[in-house]
Amino acid sequence: MLRMKKYLALALACILVLSLTACGKPSSSPSGSSTPPADSGTQTSAPGSSPAQESFTYELFRFLEQYDEYRYKDHINVLYLVCTTLAEYFPNSQAVFEPALGDYNISIELLGPPAYSDESMITTMESALASGKYDLILYYPITPSAITPYLQTYWDQYHVPILSYAFDPTTGSGHYYLGTSYYEAGRTLGESIVDYVNGNASYFDTLSEIPVVVYQNSAGGEQLARIEGALDVLKEDGRFKLLERYEANNEAVCLTQTETVLTTYPNVEVILTQIDNDVTGTYQTCISGVYPCSEYLSIWGFDATGAVCSLMYNDGADGYVQGSALIDHYQAADALIELIPVLVGAAKQGVMIDFTEEEVQAMGYALKDYYVTVTPENVFTYYTPSN
Repeated sequence: MLRMKKYLALALACILVLSLTACGKPSSSPSGSSTPPADSGTQTSAPGSSPAQESFTYELFRFLEQYDEYRYKDHINVLYLVCTTLAEYFPNSQAVFEPALGDYNISIELLGPPAYSDESMITTMESALASGKYDLILYYPITPSAITPYLQTYWDQYHVPILSYAFDPTTGSGHYYLGTSYYEAGRTLGESIVDYVNGNASYFDTLSEIPVVVYQNSAGGEQLARIEGALDVLKEDGRFKLLERYEANNEAVCLTQTETVLTTYPNVEVILTQIDNDVTGTYQTCISGVYPCSEYLSIWGFDATGAVCSLMYNDGADGYVQGSALIDHYQAADALIELIPVLVGAAKQGVMIDFTEEEVQAMGYALKDYYVTVTPENVFTYYTPSN
């Protein structure tokens, strides 16, 4: 394919500046329609029947049928308590969760702590529980183990279940888990990198190896596992060669790091980053025209933020940004619709369900099967440009 990157560098730079001010808006339809994030405060469902008040069929967790006696059929208030609302993944997921759960008489409110610290998270959690406003806390922590010592006390005092979202049962971060495997997220992205190479075989088949560099944050905990998963897929493929793993995290650092990379390794073909905030800085260096780079150089990240989706949307298949993996919000919403009323109903009866180990594992890693890679080919499904 013939790329026009070098000729469009200045225009694309302008687009990037504009797109960084826009938020991604996921959509369940090819038309890209979406619902904006919820306003602060709990939304009360309109009176009348809803699917929650009718016979319910469990599609994702069939074993929940044996716990259907607990399924709560009245209105449910959920607090989606996340490490920070500044991370775009959370308002994007809220924009999907709110209408989807609302159809089942479940209101969900997004909230982050005043400060990015474990102490602030715990204080915010305790205030939410003491308010008596919420029937369940959907929890995405900073440090998962920070809440572990308080879990039993919270249950004994409030009987409000804490459902740890996107963390597995080994983390000790909830009474229940709708978790994932970050390693599997990486494998999903790695498979997309292989697909990109295979889709451009006429070029890549001429290379003896495909050079790769990695931008990572070793202190990133679970997120670092995404890098390992992706690299394992590339290693298994056999055509890729890892040149360097750099400690590089955030837009400004990755912009500078890419200057070094393109100077040292002008033949690099794949730049794998740990989060999307690394992608935008990397991209700015690539389009600058100052540093020579491959016409097929591809940049990859995670979480499908609006800024990165806009690059894929505007540049298309010939652009540098070729993919970003995330947990599909729509499939996650379906799982929450099945699980939340059962957990809440049991809690209303003072019961914490003693799921079998097999059931705990099924819920605790369910989200690993919901990863998708947003690419220039499907980005319109997950992103709508701002007018």
